Amino acid sequence: MVEAEVAAMKLQQRSTIIVVIVFALLLVLVYLVEIRGGEEAPGVGEGRVPVFSFAVEDAVLLEVTDSDAGETVTVRRSVGEAWRMVEPFEAEADDTRIEGLLGRLSRLESTRVIQGADIDLQAFGLSEPSLEVEVGLESEETQILLVGQENPAGYSHYVQREGQEDVYLVGSSTVADLERLVSEPPEKPTPMPTETLVPTVITATPTVSGAGTPTVISTLTVRPTSTAEE
Repeated sequence: MVEAEVAAMKLQQRSTIIVVIVFALLLVLVYLVEIRGGEEAPGVGEGRVPVFSFAVEDAVLLEVTDSDAGETVTVRRSVGEAWRMVEPFEAEADDTRIEGLLGRLSRLESTRVIQGADIDLQAFGLSEPSLEVEVGLESEETQILLVGQENPAGYSHYVQREGQEDVYLVGSSTVADLERLVSEPPEKPTPMPTETLVPTVITATPTVSGAGTPTVISTLTVRPTSTAEE
């Protein structure tokens, strides 16, 4: 019994040591790639830098292609009108969801910028981007964002504007919203039915009481009906 307990304690200690070693290796990897690598690489800058440059009200097209899933979602509109989904199927789009995502894209900023003409795009997952985001404007200008892989820390993604050399590091929350747009197309929600109370009056035939006086008996009932909000 004692030998079994000793063996169990040794096994637990060994497991703890392995976990500590793995954690230390991860810290070293993050340091080498994210910190030391950034310090040694020329053209690496810190600070908030805008990635996109457009006004939401000027946007007339949003298209997101997920190369991993092999799917594309496209929504269009005329300025001042409602959004319509044209791919993967035609339907009215969820204006609130589209406007919210465009707002986040228009304010998207990087936490780091890697500059230079000799950047190894494959190292950042940008030689074959996982996502391609196209924003079309009323002026017929098009801005395209390419999304690469996560950074080693796992909280940001590497992205690049098509036609530019710089690579940006941006938060992963916006990337997750873009992926969700493809997996859950932004079709306008179906209105939920609501119950409306419609009164119904029922009048009974007059009856004669014992005293010979006619008595009219009437009742009022309320009948719920379901109607859909426009």
